Amino acid sequence: MTRSKSRSLVSLFVLIIALVALPAAASAAPPQPTLGVYTTRVGNPTWKPVDFHLFSAPLGTAESGYAEFGQTTEALLPPPHHLPHGDLGIGPGAPHTGYDTEMAAGVAANGYRETVRFRPPEFRKGMGIWTAWMNVPDPGTTGSSPDFTSGPIIPNSLFPIHVTATSTRNGAPYSNVFEGDVPALDDQLDPPFYVDGHSHFPFFLADNADFGPPGTQVNGSYRWDVTMRDSCGNGWDIEVDFLIGGWGNQ
Repeated sequence: MTRSKSRSLVSLFVLIIALVALPAAASAAPPQPTLGVYTTRVGNPTWKPVDFHLFSAPLGTAESGYAEFGQTTEALLPPPHHLPHGDLGIGPGAPHTGYDTEMAAGVAANGYRETVRFRPPEFRKGMGIWTAWMNVPDPGTTGSSPDFTSGPIIPNSLFPIHVTATSTRNGAPYSNVFEGDVPALDDQLDPPFYVDGHSHFPFFLADNADFGPPGTQVNGSYRWDVTMRDSCGNGWDIEVDFLIGGWGNQ
């Protein structure tokens, strides 16, 4: 065998070994829930966020009181399985299962565009960039919920779950997207619930140019930093990254 043939066989052998090793190397990295979204566990939560989606959808304007926000959330999780609720926004409806695919079904059914790079018109004049997900027991505890008399729940004792979300554009502060609490499913709500906890609960965040510094260009690199903490101090940090347009003046 010539030296050139020997080198060729060695190179081929190295390439085969590298290709075989690729799947193992890729699987070593923890999978992220969806493109542009990254989650970090904080402490030891017995619940987790799942079924993330990043998309553009109607948000509304100051003139409409951003009523379209509620219309979009209802379109994502329609009756009968979810119903509008004065204290929850979107609350429990008819008993059902399949919590980890409900948001995906809603985004698909409404034709909302999922991506990490959006067009400027999708971030202004009534449109917004959204991220939405479901929160489920992991493993939770056993108790009653609107879906069953006994099953996995996020117990009322872990509520309120406090959520904050802020955004940056090109690394500079942009907007305070959200700060508030997810309440327990108890008799303090109107209308009330008489159960031990949530079998699941959704969360929605949306932002657009209305909420940024006046006069700021729309195009840029955006990041949302979200924290979720239950009453025991456990929870999740969530990072959402997306782009608007290119880098020109629009």
